[in-house]
Amino acid sequence: MHSKEAAFIECIRLKALASDAVNHPYLTAFCHGEFPDMTAAIQDFAFQYGLYSRQFVRYLSAVIKQLQQQKHRETLIENLTEEQGDTHGIELPEAVLMTVTGVPHTQLFQRFQTAVGIDNQYRTTMPQSPTAQLWSEQFLQLCEMDECVGIGAIGIGTELIVSSIYHQILEGLKNHSDLTMTERVFFDLHSQCDDEHAVEMLLIAQDLAQDDMACEKIEYGVNMAIKMRTLFWDKMLERALGFPASATIETQRLSIV
Repeated sequence: MHSKEAAFIECIRLKALASDAVNHPYLTAFCHGEFPDMTAAIQDFAFQYGLYSRQFVRYLSAVIKQLQQQKHRETLIENLTEEQGDTHGIELPEAVLMTVTGVPHTQLFQRFQTAVGIDNQYRTTMPQSPTAQLWSEQFLQLCEMDECVGIGAIGIGTELIVSSIYHQILEGLKNHSDLTMTERVFFDLHSQCDDEHAVEMLLIAQDLAQDDMACEKIEYGVNMAIKMRTLFWDKMLERALGFPASATIETQRLSIV
């Protein structure tokens, strides 16, 4: 029989996976190449999502500071080590793995950005979405709030769902761009490693869910993280549908690293 804590965590886990943050029309359209101009949509995703992605180590560090138990801190510190370039247990082609080992994940995302044409000119001419900026700022506030809210936000509200999200993004990049695995490896990598991180954080959340107040805080962190991400997808969908239709059917390579 499952404990009360385990049953609570399982309930919010299922809700998170069924949420609009994972099952969003933007992700479906990205996966299937259904935007008027997929080149522009991929570029816009690379640029706008980068604001959140490059702050992830900061979010994770903020949650680590809030954790009271050493074993919980050690689990997230291992996650932090992977973000800095530790590839332990990751299955990738040897040639690709050589370009990943020891490279911080923020740099892998920058590699992706460069490959799709996010250069200084693009950054100068394209506006940063206020929604992306607000998401980054408010998510950091969640992570700094306390350990229950932080684990809810970065664990169940993020690490649990991102492999499902990145799988859709990855399929879109595979089928509707000419990116190599080395250029898009950020998503190949996270489609693997984040599942393990999610399991570990679910166990931490279960440890923390010892009373009604703790459960409320965990659920608040989860719900707010999911709401923020969903609002971001809403805005990204609006932007992607607003780009004029491309003159070509296939997405073309914009630049090669």
